[in-house]
Amino acid sequence: MSHTAEVKVDLSPSIIEFFSIIEDPRLERQKKYPLINILIFTFVAILSDQSSWYQIEEFCLCQLDWFSQFLDISSGVPSHDTFRRVLSIVDTTHLETAIIQWLENQRADSSNQKRVISLDGKALRGTSWKIDERKLYVLNGWDATEKKFIGQLTIGDKTNEITAAPKMLEALNLKNTVVTMDALLTQTEIAKKIIDGGGDYVMALKGNQGTLYEDIKLYFSEIEKGMSCYRTVEKNRGQVETRVCTETKEIDWLLQKDKWPGLKSLYKLESEIFKDGKITKEERYYISSHDSGAQEKLNFSRSHWGIENSLHRVLDVHFKEDACQVHDRTAAANLSALRKIALTLLKQIEPKKTLISKLKRASYSAEFRAKCLKQKF
Repeated sequence: MSHTAEVKVDLSPSIIEFFSIIEDPRLERQKKYPLINILIFTFVAILSDQSSWYQIEEFCLCQLDWFSQFLDISSGVPSHDTFRRVLSIVDTTHLETAIIQWLENQRADSSNQKRVISLDGKALRGTSWKIDERKLYVLNGWDATEKKFIGQLTIGDKTNEITAAPKMLEALNLKNTVVTMDALLTQTEIAKKIIDGGGDYVMALKGNQGTLYEDIKLYFSEIEKGMSCYRTVEKNRGQVETRVCTETKEIDWLLQKDKWPGLKSLYKLESEIFKDGKITKEERYYISSHDSGAQEKLNFSRSHWGIENSLHRVLDVHFKEDACQVHDRTAAANLSALRKIALTLLKQIEPKKTLISKLKRASYSAEFRAKCLKQKF
């Protein structure tokens, strides 16, 4: 990782103190507007349901007096072009590394509590509209236990998740942590990184693992002795879903077992959905280093989908991330990081309120907006 990964963040600084450590890449003669102002302006505008460069500029012009209680506003508000230009040259790696460290430091006091974190990539679909058809991807980390964002790394293409995941894992405190991931990240190097960091893994299997997937699938179709089983039935939104998790710790037969550090168990998850008179069935297979039974394994797998439902979907629906047509990839990645910090803060403040109501409230309530920026939960 480049030298920008060596950012040091003090324990639990405020959001303004956090933004102040971001390195300004501009030449001295180009610094008409302080970088801290540009970052705070942009962040608060995103927090207040603004998405485009024009909306950010207009919001800050209207709220300039409000910003004066936090910043030196003598330089005024930058134009939309200045917001775009500066966010396109701020070092994304520096910003992302600082965010991971800042969020990890905030949970330092609870680091001994067990948690489940999920890693998964997301496409920023709006970035490809003006250049080519290649989508920009970011690898996101999600704390499924506390239901909050814990960091991102820009990875360019989908397959780069494999090389980015170890870098993110290095920055996280993995003690007493279970890391879940989809089949693309089911790699022996990633498993080793998690075990070396003091954590455990739950890895999904597909055909990209060669004979491993087929061997485990065949084993569960023929062997029942020594397996534990857990079943749930849920009725929700007009459908009935049955889930059955079958788990075994008998892995001596598995030829590839020595390739996977800490491997202790295998399990199969079957789901059956009954809706509108139709039944849909699906089977998924996993390997894990965690020494637990079928019930907890089922919970791990279900927790993984929190990153899709509570992070990726929320970014697209409420923060309009997919609709944001910022074609500069650096600016798009930096905006994505700022959206996730805003999402993290909004989820913590008045947690019983809906997210959309808090976004709207931040846009018109100076008191609520200040409460968010001061992190008064």
